[in-house]
Amino acid sequence: MRAGKFGGLLVGAALFVALPGCSGKGGVFVTVSGIVKYNGTPVEGAKVKFISTTESSGAKLDYSSQTDSSGKYMVAGGGTSGITPGMYKVVITKLVLPSGKGSPSGEELDPLQLEMSGLGANKLPKKYADPNTTKLTATVEPGKNEANFDLTDK
Repeated sequence: MRAGKFGGLLVGAALFVALPGCSGKGGVFVTVSGIVKYNGTPVEGAKVKFISTTESSGAKLDYSSQTDSSGKYMVAGGGTSGITPGMYKVVITKLVLPSGKGSPSGEELDPLQLEMSGLGANKLPKKYADPNTTKLTATVEPGKNEANFDLTDK
């Protein structure tokens, strides 16, 4: 009887290991990474947001990440192992405090705090900040995905 329980555990463990990247809902998740540049220069601290072009359960899914000092980002869905494959509009912003204006507490605010407080000013062209005006898109497919974005003033 013990061997049967042990064998069942092995089969369960093998299935768990064989299905990485799958959610409890049966969806496949992958990651997307790349570099964001503005006029040829890597953008540090930009928010890169992928917004699904189709609805799931009555809502459009979105996934976001922030760029590092070399403009690199990696999008992986919250609480999952990545982003679902599909077509996405991409919105990119870089919020900073307007010059000469400090935070109410005098502390430095990170981009999320700037967004939530409404104090931040976007330092990138507005056309990239709105899902209705952005021309940035990405097709996310099963496997490893790379999407680089070279933003310009034009």
